[in-house]
Amino acid sequence: MRNRSLGALLLLGSVVPFTSCAVDPALTSIVLTPSGYSVLLGPCGTQQVVANFTATGNYTRPNHATVTRDITNSATWYSYDTQLITMAPGGIMSVVTCADPNNTSFQASTLISASQQGFHGVIRATATVNLVEPKPTTTASHIVSLSIVRLSNSIGSAQYVAVGKAAEGMLVPLNGKVVWSSSNPQAVRVDASTGIARAMTAGKSTLTATYTGKDGSSAIGTVDFGSLAQN
Repeated sequence: MRNRSLGALLLLGSVVPFTSCAVDPALTSIVLTPSGYSVLLGPCGTQQVVANFTATGNYTRPNHATVTRDITNSATWYSYDTQLITMAPGGIMSVVTCADPNNTSFQASTLISASQQGFHGVIRATATVNLVEPKPTTTASHIVSLSIVRLSNSIGSAQYVAVGKAAEGMLVPLNGKVVWSSSNPQAVRVDASTGIARAMTAGKSTLTATYTGKDGSSAIGTVDFGSLAQN
């Protein structure tokens, strides 16, 4: 009788881990990258796409390590003040308001969020965005680095915009202020001024955006483009 009881306990112990592993991990938290931005406003009438946020989901289940997944494209993005900024699928942030040359002390802050259904309801993460009016002493010649944001994407083509980072840490849209080039123009052509890339033949290319400041300094950003495929 004792041996039968012991056998049942051993069998039960072998079943429990199997049952817990059969449970799919559930989304329990989201992390946004970056956690916030400070954006230097550009002049009115220009396209103000300035950043790509990414969302990482943390998935958990009993007795297992947390699993992380990129949910940038599947998350729902939201702007808490659409008069200042808007959010598009894929975490693309655009600034709606623009610089007012008569109000160089203007500053505003708002939040953006990414959300997705989790085990206990909707899981949401937020990030702060600060908008700052440029002052006469703040010019684009202080750009220290450059990043590239994908504005639109389709099979065989895409449009990119360049965003500079000023020495003070603020982001500065550089639309129309960079020169675009392709490392393999036979496969992928990019308009030197607009950043619109188009596939010509099968192949890949590295697109480069080069900014030259008034003081002669330069900043360069690159992005890989696979022709005839979505990027």
